[in-house]
Amino acid sequence: MRRLLASCVLLGVCASRAPSVAVEDPTGTAATAAFYRRFKVSLGYHYSVGDYGTSQTTEIHYVPLVMTADLDRWRIQGTIPFLSINGPAGIIEGPNGPIQTTSGKSSGLGDLLLRGAYLVPMSRLLPDEWVESSWLPFVDLVGLVKFPTASRSQGLGTGEFDFGIETELTWTVGAFTPFTTLGYRVLGSPPNTRLSDVFVGSIGGLYRFAEWFSAGLLLDYRQSPSPQTGQQLDAVPYASWLISPSWSLDTYVSAGLADGSPDVGVGLQAGYGW
Repeated sequence: MRRLLASCVLLGVCASRAPSVAVEDPTGTAATAAFYRRFKVSLGYHYSVGDYGTSQTTEIHYVPLVMTADLDRWRIQGTIPFLSINGPAGIIEGPNGPIQTTSGKSSGLGDLLLRGAYLVPMSRLLPDEWVESSWLPFVDLVGLVKFPTASRSQGLGTGEFDFGIETELTWTVGAFTPFTTLGYRVLGSPPNTRLSDVFVGSIGGLYRFAEWFSAGLLLDYRQSPSPQTGQQLDAVPYASWLISPSWSLDTYVSAGLADGSPDVGVGLQAGYGW
């Protein structure tokens, strides 16, 4: 999501992609329909614990307020998080990118994340017989900016801007929605520390068991930005409930599969859309 979550997205986790796909029309006939718009506000909680490739344990509590606007083929999303970290000093990979932590416990405003995506109108770029094929994915082009609103002196961020670009591919195969993401992040380096630009990627799928319930699995990868920490690879099973036409609930757990990952993570996100 993400990012998680997004993107945690954790984003609002990857399950949030399914509604955006459902309203699109790969044949292009939506161009003559009414202008589509939808807004959503979500509040989440994420907890993770592990050594993040160091010799000591770090705990992270992350509470993001996520505001999303879907405007026809555009999606604009802003994340304002509260962050609490308890652990040793060093460089770790946080929910929105690298964090230069200080020893002990710190809490406060995290880095603000602004994300924009555009659904490419494949029907206008490819022959009709290709557009009608089931293998043709939905393609999103994504740009993101991490604003350094978190305090570097308190160990909640790097104090530098980060920039990223991503390509998201999503297929619809009946009730099953596989997806993959590939991206690149340009990282700002804090004083006396050199952070390398990194590749990020994910692959997974979502299955809609009912109109009100979906579940899936995501594998998320992040290249190591620093010799002090290893690369991240996390397995993230997740589930999404549509409680009503307006209310939704997403939950997930994560298991670290690489040295730079937390050992375990859990999270949930409640959202209201209109």
